[in-house]
Amino acid sequence: MGKLYVFGYNGFGQLRPDRQDNSLVHPVELEVTEPDDDDAVAMVTASWSSAAIFVASAGKTIIATQGFLNAESHQCRKFETDAVRSSAWIADSLVVVREGGECVQVDPCTGLQQGRWNGPDGVKFTDVVCRESTILALTDTGDITMLGDVQSTNPTPLPVYLGEKVKAVCCGKEHSLALTLSGRVFSWGNGSRGQLGHGTTEASNTPQVIEALEGVTMVTIAAGGWHSVSVSAFGDLYVWGWNEAGQLGLPTSKHKTGPSDHKPSISEMGQQGGDNVAEVLVQATPTIVDMPAGQEVSKGMASS
Repeated sequence: MGKLYVFGYNGFGQLRPDRQDNSLVHPVELEVTEPDDDDAVAMVTASWSSAAIFVASAGKTIIATQGFLNAESHQCRKFETDAVRSSAWIADSLVVVREGGECVQVDPCTGLQQGRWNGPDGVKFTDVVCRESTILALTDTGDITMLGDVQSTNPTPLPVYLGEKVKAVCCGKEHSLALTLSGRVFSWGNGSRGQLGHGTTEASNTPQVIEALEGVTMVTIAAGGWHSVSVSAFGDLYVWGWNEAGQLGLPTSKHKTGPSDHKPSISEMGQQGGDNVAEVLVQATPTIVDMPAGQEVSKGMASS
């Protein structure tokens, strides 16, 4: 079985509940099963304060949750459920898509089902992603649906119309991206930090194709808190959005104001650094990241 290593902020015990360190600055192994088990870690889903580790075990899934659970930090729980293919945190609950195609919300402490979303007859869910209070699910027919409050009387998903079939969807803190079967990228949500890629910092309530990427086939997408990433069929890495910490791989300066209290304008995109290098705070249209000579990108990832 492969080993799982964790590092980063641990203030809630979301990485290692047995450690009181606020930060784990070096990779530390996390054992979620007994050392002699043949089970394998299949997936890890994390939020700001909690984490869920999914371990495949003989057709079932063992879910180990840890961190801020039941209003207490440094907690850990473990329970068994049917095989899971996708998951995401929403507030204090865990949303999972089971191998059978049903999407349910479960209590991260007990594993008890809190609700279930019903899709159209014969349609199965294949993936689920979350941003703020929004839950998006992808179906096996290539459609995106927005899932409502699971506690409501009839939590029927609402379709998100793109006009094309979709193969991947992802969410940042306040925006969403969709990749169609033809390789086009759509975005919608809050655009205050250029994360939509439309050349402005305006919001869009409906999915809009990113014009700057038209004519180039994209194969993967990813969304961070306020930035976005896509990879083309040629192996080029495209990035756009918020770059205050250099998360786009573009030159940046040290800014005292953080993303929570400063909303930049497009005019801040081209600041000049002391070494005559253009420093970028907001990149509102996709741009290619220069990789080492001869290197092509196969997959892009983004973190909040």
